[in-house]
Amino acid sequence: MQTIQINNIEAEQYIQTVYGQDKSSLVDDFLLFIKTEVVSNDLKKGFDEVQAYKNNTTQLSDANDFLSELKSEY
Repeated sequence: MQTIQINNIEAEQYIQTVYGQDKSSLVDDFLLFIKTEVVSNDLKKGFDEVQAYKNNTTQLSDANDFLSELKSEY
């Protein structure tokens, strides 16, 4: 469990205006933001890997080998 302290009047006022006492919606929206950031970072990593391949600084692995590796972990 994490506790976040916000020391920004503008952010605090926005949260109070939009969410009031509805902490459930605030948490839901915050989790959606985090999930969006995770997906964005994963996409950026993928694009960086494609660029590295184009620059001949990395090799692509075989998709079937990758899937087999994923399946073996479970």
